[in-house]
Amino acid sequence: MRYDKMLRFLLVGFLLTLVAGCGDPPLNPIDGKVTLDGKPYERLLVYFRPIGRKVDSFRMGVGETDRDGNLGLRSSAGDGLAAGKYRVSFNCYVSKNGKAVGLSSEKADDDRTLVTEDIVPEPYNDPESSPVEFTIQSGTNTFEYDIPSAAP
Repeated sequence: MRYDKMLRFLLVGFLLTLVAGCGDPPLNPIDGKVTLDGKPYERLLVYFRPIGRKVDSFRMGVGETDRDGNLGLRSSAGDGLAAGKYRVSFNCYVSKNGKAVGLSSEKADDDRTLVTEDIVPEPYNDPESSPVEFTIQSGTNTFEYDIPSAAP
């Protein structure tokens, strides 16, 4: 009889430990400002990809700037990312006339003749070789970066 109780106690303890370790990682909010050569661009895209970890819904962030360069970033799991180290890359697509694609005054999706270019230079626009890294810590994080127009 004692053996059964001890076995049940160990089994319940093991199950509680297992369940406690299966929770989702907490998301840490990220705000900040991103500019290109000191100039803000509306819809400058910012990507956070984990370094040394698999991409998942808690560890892949995408955001964009408003016309003042203020960054809003989220993962598919919600606002923010799991703590850890990330490589950051950028894209800013502009139309041939120099305006950012997708401004509220344009309907770029409807214009099939629109020609665009990414004005963010290499390697900053490359998700594999961007030199920009950022460590997200528990709590609110502020990411501020001015992308130089020339490669490092």
